[in-house]
Amino acid sequence: MTSKFRLRPIFAPIIKFLARGFIKLRITPNVATLIMLIFSILSSLSLILFNNLLLFGVLIFITGIMDGIDGAIARLANKKSKFGAFFDSSMDRLSEGIIYLAIVWKSSELLGNFPKWNMFFIWICLIFSLLISYIRARVDLEISKGEIKFESNIGLFARSERLFYLVILSILSYFFRTSEIAIFSWGFILFSILIFGTFLYRFLNYRQMLKKI
Repeated sequence: MTSKFRLRPIFAPIIKFLARGFIKLRITPNVATLIMLIFSILSSLSLILFNNLLLFGVLIFITGIMDGIDGAIARLANKKSKFGAFFDSSMDRLSEGIIYLAIVWKSSELLGNFPKWNMFFIWICLIFSLLISYIRARVDLEISKGEIKFESNIGLFARSERLFYLVILSILSYFFRTSEIAIFSWGFILFSILIFGTFLYRFLNYRQMLKKI
């Protein structure tokens, strides 16, 4: 599934609008990345300390928006840099890990009293989320060498979609409290399947690409 089915184009006008505002405030791309990281920490704390799934979801949504704003600032203000790209990518991985930490912390309340299975599905989500990004980085490296032409940003569940899915899942679980565990646990199992499917799709496409070099 190519990038035309992804969320970024849908939110692009909002992100560009906000990015222009940040530029006027003289906020740099790296500062915007740090703000994104702060919101991911706040989202995790909102679940760990206050057990508030609605706030958890809202703060993850803001994290996702900020994730797009830093890159938009870099492009609109012509402030792209190799360190900025590296910093953004590193903080993206860290922020996602911080969000998963909250789910680990509250796993018995959100996923049910099956600790081993809870950890298994969280592990699937974390590891294969990282691998999805790693595969794209490897593909982009090959593309930068000028040896191939290939769409690296493929598959349904990249970072934006993963964050948005957690937003929807958290909000649904909050408003349907009588079956909160059931909604979040089954939704999270589906989440892990979709993440693994995206990894597998990228992996197989990357394998085919390498055969052509």
